[in-house]
Amino acid sequence: MYSALILAGGESRRFGGPKALVEIASRPLIAHVAHAMASLADETIVSVGSPEREAQIRPVLPGVVFVHDVRQGRGPIEGFHQGFRAARGDLVLVAPCDAPLLRASLYRLLLEVLGDYDAAVPSLEVPDPIRAVYRRDRVMKVLEASSTVRSPSALVDRLNHVYVPTERLREIDPDLSSFVDVNTQIDLVEVLRRLEHRLETSERGGTSSSG
Repeated sequence: MYSALILAGGESRRFGGPKALVEIASRPLIAHVAHAMASLADETIVSVGSPEREAQIRPVLPGVVFVHDVRQGRGPIEGFHQGFRAARGDLVLVAPCDAPLLRASLYRLLLEVLGDYDAAVPSLEVPDPIRAVYRRDRVMKVLEASSTVRSPSALVDRLNHVYVPTERLREIDPDLSSFVDVNTQIDLVEVLRRLEHRLETSERGGTSSSG
């Protein structure tokens, strides 16, 4: 069984407000991500900072499981801790809430290379631990044993992991759109441009939008 964990607990300060529900192509950012993950996972978990944020997102994703930060101010690693604790799957596919061009094929590749490792992590200029696949039991062993793991990157360092290099990632995502996050209004414009190009390519019989 696979679980998908979507991280939506950030404050979105650079964007100027909550961005999970910002609409692109008539669908909130987080709904684009959930759609991509739904083809892969048996359950979807959304990590949020508070019950108030859950109340905002639940109408968009009524069928998912929500978890809340217990310890505030810890950033994404708190979302990992609560999300992995709730997950029922042996493998957990982690994704950010603000990557509307995320391809399901990225996770198929990560699952393919995981092998006997604890984690499969994309690596562009730097590793990307929030778009990765993890073994739930190994992550929980690390997180429950130590409170000094303060970031997803620090978690990966404590796991037996494999990095997937950029050239391999381009085989399934040529322009690396899966790694474009909407952190600013400028990013939003870039995503819209790429989405338009992807739709044009799809209409000409190229790669589908879901990847």
